[in-house]
Amino acid sequence: MSNAFAIEWQETGKPVVVGDVPPSVDVSLSHDGSKSLSSAGDWPQGCDIEPIRSRTVVQWKALLGSARIPLLDELIAGGESLDRAGTRLWAAAEAIRKATGQMSVSLAMGAREDDAVTFRGGAEASVVVLTFPALLTDNEERILAFVTHEEDAEEPAQDSAPQFDSGPLSANSLAQFDPMAYGSDVHVVARSGYPAVSIRFPVGFRDACNVGGSVGFASFALWLGALRERGTGPISKQIVEDMATGRWGMVTNNSEVFIDANLYTDDIVEGTIWITELTGPDRATTNLHVEWCRVDGETRTHIGWSAMQTTWVEILSHGVVAARPMPQYFHDFIEPMTIPTGAKNIAVPTEPTDVDRGSLIRSAPMVPRNPYLLESEVFSTTLQDGNVVGNIYFGNYYIWQSRVRDKFLVRSQREAMAARGALGELRCVHTRVEHLREVMPFDDVLVTMSLAALYERGIDLEFEYFKVNPDGSREKLAIARHRTVWTVPGAPGELEISPPSKLPQSLIDSVLEAIDGK
Repeated sequence: MSNAFAIEWQETGKPVVVGDVPPSVDVSLSHDGSKSLSSAGDWPQGCDIEPIRSRTVVQWKALLGSARIPLLDELIAGGESLDRAGTRLWAAAEAIRKATGQMSVSLAMGAREDDAVTFRGGAEASVVVLTFPALLTDNEERILAFVTHEEDAEEPAQDSAPQFDSGPLSANSLAQFDPMAYGSDVHVVARSGYPAVSIRFPVGFRDACNVGGSVGFASFALWLGALRERGTGPISKQIVEDMATGRWGMVTNNSEVFIDANLYTDDIVEGTIWITELTGPDRATTNLHVEWCRVDGETRTHIGWSAMQTTWVEILSHGVVAARPMPQYFHDFIEPMTIPTGAKNIAVPTEPTDVDRGSLIRSAPMVPRNPYLLESEVFSTTLQDGNVVGNIYFGNYYIWQSRVRDKFLVRSQREAMAARGALGELRCVHTRVEHLREVMPFDDVLVTMSLAALYERGIDLEFEYFKVNPDGSREKLAIARHRTVWTVPGAPGELEISPPSKLPQSLIDSVLEAIDGK
């Protein structure tokens, strides 16, 4: 053997050894910022290092899940502090996940000697993990966890049945899909110290609909909705049962998307969603935030942000709702994940990133109705556009934006759009939709697009959405803002959005002709 080897990372994030080593050799890596831990052997490896952090009983129970509460109580009864016991259980589960590739991990108590404790988990409780505290050179105690060789493990006690992770924030409940294709986990957001749901998935062909092959803005909005639903997986059956009565529902008040970098087909994207506050009468309104990252092995690259505000409502009649207190089970589920107003230290943006878009060419006058109409289209909705509540799904508003904008662009930029980015493309970097009232399937929706501001290197757009009644009258449903830049995409797979370039003169002329009526 030459002993030449290297460590590479699979798309799932698992490290593997390649080179002149036996095929049975496996490795595992872990880090907590300033300290790292690794293990290697000729059996499936799993290790974890976790600093011991102070949390309340409620926070620990939300983080660990109800199935692990008896283990937590047993450790505490044996003289362990709450925070050390909670950290020990978390580290044990993480090590088993790495060794088995299973997102849902069972844990059962094994042997205990002084400060060392073993647990059994995995399929048929066949995996043993050793946990113990260690005081490192920075004088901060950490819990270390290592999966041991099965042949070295003691046989489980006959009455020690595996306890499956089915608690309020369990990965098993959050999503039912192949963990090798999708990762689902619950972790503590380091910047806030409160739990947040993280879900990982690959970018599909349909998501990458920009001219240059990157992910379109509407895809981020649809992902936002998917994360919201997967993140409430443990109580989804109760939510669906309430909504199936036709009396209760949840409506979207507003949502927005910030795009700071590129994503492409087959990239692995991770969305981390948390709740910053509950507001409104009876705290029925939930404010969600998502950070989007591209995952490549152990590297996470920030891609953008999304936000959404929703309210629990009572459905009074067709398309008419009123805010009501959320059910107790819903409140109990999200309360542990809610960051108190005074504790917020997550830098969620309130405005799009400021980029140099050059000189202002034309801006709309400050009047109640924007006179600079560029494009409009009527969409006839059906059940396909709705959801389990019965109203039109919020993601359609972003799809309609994209279709109306592209309808306008193709008239002057058909050649650029056919060139797949080689001549440049109009890229959305921020869009926000504010909902005013509900619309239902089989309603007609008029979407108008107007110019807010025309710059040398970008365009700000305004959208309005109207329900068109049978008599021709209109009811305003929503408004939206949409910021774009003109950019020439870089090399394939380039994460950074290229700096804004000058708009094609043909596009400038097309905008000015539309607003001046020439």
